[in-house]
Amino acid sequence: MTHQEGQKHMAAAKLTLAEKAEIRQSLFDRMQTGEMQQTLPSRFFWSPLRFAYVGLFGLIVTGSGVSYAAEGALPGDALYPVKVEITERLRTWSAVSYEAQAEWSVTRTTRRLEELERLASAGDLNDTLREKITNRLEQNTEEANKAIVSLKKERITAAADTSSRLESSLRVHERMLVQVAQERADISSQIHVILDMVRKKADSISEIREEIENEISQDEQIEVIPAFTEEEIGTSTAEITEEEEADVAEAQDPEE
Repeated sequence: MTHQEGQKHMAAAKLTLAEKAEIRQSLFDRMQTGEMQQTLPSRFFWSPLRFAYVGLFGLIVTGSGVSYAAEGALPGDALYPVKVEITERLRTWSAVSYEAQAEWSVTRTTRRLEELERLASAGDLNDTLREKITNRLEQNTEEANKAIVSLKKERITAAADTSSRLESSLRVHERMLVQVAQERADISSQIHVILDMVRKKADSISEIREEIENEISQDEQIEVIPAFTEEEIGTSTAEITEEEEADVAEAQDPEE
């Protein structure tokens, strides 16, 4: 087989529908059993190979339409593992800068809050789902806090803006959950457990925001001492010299 024939053969090679279905089912089964590998070598994080894998998995998932369908999935749905373990993990890996990481962490936390509201409004919030969602929400919020603290070292004003938006999101969804709890008395006790956690997270990020804003305020209050020009320095030196000469002449005056 010539080189050109080999290229034509490779280009014509395609997976059958049955093979694609088998691969997809194998992927879902793996995620359902919780056997996803989460640890990576530290050097791999910054290696070009890592970004190649991100692009490859992104093409596989988005190309099949699974990622798009999973965006509307809720905890308990078959496609929810695709949403949080693949799509969101890809977005986390692609966020390289501190600012991108902080922005995405806020978005991801907001997604968890929206999922909570949808489940609660539909009356589908049971004890198992509540525990899973609160654990994931707590984890995402903590990661958002860490991302904001890291961003503060690089761009403090961006960190202040991001922390403010995260706090606003938590406060807004807190009020919405209160309204849902009033409308759904049958699951109000479960909603109030979530509300307590949301309030604590909002108070925590509020403290971080206030700390960042205080640092910005202190930096703005620092007075910058203006530098003297060479002309001003020369003039001052000349004035001092003239005063010294006058003092010397006065000391040598015989009349004193």
